[in-house]
Amino acid sequence: MVPLNIQVMVDKESQIYMPPTWKHYMNVEYIQIDFTGLYKDEDIIKCVADAVEMGLQRSDKSVRALVYLKNSKTSPNAIRSIKKLGKLVQPKLKKSALVGSVGIVSLLMKIYISYTGSKIKFFTDKEAAIKYLAND
Repeated sequence: MVPLNIQVMVDKESQIYMPPTWKHYMNVEYIQIDFTGLYKDEDIIKCVADAVEMGLQRSDKSVRALVYLKNSKTSPNAIRSIKKLGKLVQPKLKKSALVGSVGIVSLLMKIYISYTGSKIKFFTDKEAAIKYLAND
């Protein structure tokens, strides 16, 4: 299934939800999951659910994912849902990278990693994260 190009308007604090997309770098395909400016739990959960659905469509452990978390917030309640979704897709993930996790979001990501067994690597630079995903 191709992700729908649906844009949902949210309050002044939150940006427009943009679904995850497949991207390519050096003949390597990865899912870009961009949470930039998202603050509403329902937007963040939808973004994760859409990415998980994309990953589950793969028949093998070939999915690479780039998670971009600049200027976003979430709550412990949202993390509960995200953990369950993340655990579903772990068998399909080959590599994953996270850019921009700071503050409480960083702590929540550590809880996510502990629950799902994710091997996600943390980066401060988006280009370095993409190069990591492309390197076998």
